[in-house]
Amino acid sequence: MNTFNDTDEIDYLPYCIGNIRQNGVVSTSNRLIRPIELSTNEYKALLYAMAVANYGEKNNQNYEITEQTYIYLHKADLGELLGLDKKNSINVAIDRIYKELSSRVAHFIIEEPLENSKKKVKKVHSVVPIIRELRWEDDAKNALQIRFTREVLPYFTRLASGNFTTYQLKDLFALNSVTSMSLYSYFIKNQFKYVNKKSYEVEISIENVKAIIDISEKKYDRWVDFRRYVLDKIINEINSHTNIMLNYETIKKSRAVIGIRFNVSSKNLKDHIQIESERVKIYLDVDFNDNIFVKELGAKFDASTRSWYIYSDDENCQQFVKWFKIDGCLTDSQANVIINDIIFQMDFAEAGVSMFDFKKEMKYKLKNNSEFVQENRDRLNEIFGKEIV
Repeated sequence: MNTFNDTDEIDYLPYCIGNIRQNGVVSTSNRLIRPIELSTNEYKALLYAMAVANYGEKNNQNYEITEQTYIYLHKADLGELLGLDKKNSINVAIDRIYKELSSRVAHFIIEEPLENSKKKVKKVHSVVPIIRELRWEDDAKNALQIRFTREVLPYFTRLASGNFTTYQLKDLFALNSVTSMSLYSYFIKNQFKYVNKKSYEVEISIENVKAIIDISEKKYDRWVDFRRYVLDKIINEINSHTNIMLNYETIKKSRAVIGIRFNVSSKNLKDHIQIESERVKIYLDVDFNDNIFVKELGAKFDASTRSWYIYSDDENCQQFVKWFKIDGCLTDSQANVIINDIIFQMDFAEAGVSMFDFKKEMKYKLKNNSEFVQENRDRLNEIFGKEIV
C-alpha cells in the first residue's frame, strides 16, 4: 500500500448513502478491540465511515480502499444519524467531531511469529492512530472527508477470509452511549459460540466488564454505584433498542461482588415491534419550513422513508390535503436524499449544467413527474436503500 503525498492523484469513494443508512452493516476484525475514549457522536461517525468503506469494497470488487481514499460523510446524513435537525446544531456537532476525532487511537491485538519456541505466535496489544486526515469543507461545510491510516484499514476492509464480526448499523445507532454500544458489540461478537441456543449465559469479572465498556477500574468501585449509574442504564438501553435481551445476576466471593453472570437471549420480532393495523398510511410531501405545522396537527415521521405520514382514518385528515404527495412521486425529504447522492449525480448529471441547476431540475422531476420516477424506479430504490417508489 503506497503512502500518500501531494503528487498522488486524489481518490474519492462514491457510495449509495441510502443503502448504508437503511440496510447498512459494518464489519470489523475481531482483533480490533475498540477505539479509545470516543464520544458517542465520534463513535457513530467512525462506524458510519467504516460502513461506507465496507459497502464500497463489496460493490467494487477490483477497487482497493487505501489511506489515499477519501470517504465522504455528508452533513445531512450525519445530522440524521446523530438525531439533529437544525443546521447550527449539526455544524457544531461536526465541528466537534472534526476537532477531536483526528487525535483518536484504536486498540487492537496482532499476532507475531515466534522463533525457538513451542508457541508459533505471540499476541501483542497495539495502539495506533485511526485517522490519516480529516477535512471539513471550507465555507460550504457540506461533508466531512476521512482518510484512514494504513494501520487500521486492514481491520475493517478486505475481511473476506479473516475472523470478523458484522453488526447491523440500525442496532448500534439506536444506542445513545458508547458504553452501551461497546457491551452490545461484545455480545454480538461472541454470539457465534452459542449459535444453536436461544439463550445462554456468560460470566465476566467486574474488571473485565469495565474494560469492555472502557471505564477505569477505580471508577465506581462500589458495586451499588456501578450497578445504579452504569450497568442498569446500559442493560435498559440494550433491551429497549436492540435485538438481544440481557438479564444478569451477581457472582460473589463472601459478600463482595466480583463478577456478573449475564443471560443473553434473542428477541422475537413480534415481542418488540409494534404491529400496525390495516389502516392505510398516507405519506405527505412536506417542505422543511412546514414540519412544525404537520407535527402540531398530529402527523408522524417515518425515519426509514424520511417522510411524514398520517393514517387514512385520522380525524384531521382533511387539514393535510395540501401536503398529500403526488401519486408515484417522491416527497421533499426523499428527493433531497436522492439529488445529493453521488451515484445519482454520476448517473444523471449533464455536461455543462451547473450542480445547482441540476439539483433544482431533478428535485422538481422527482416530486412532480411520475413518469420519470417510474422509468427510473429501480435505480432510485437502490440509491435510497429501500422501496420508496
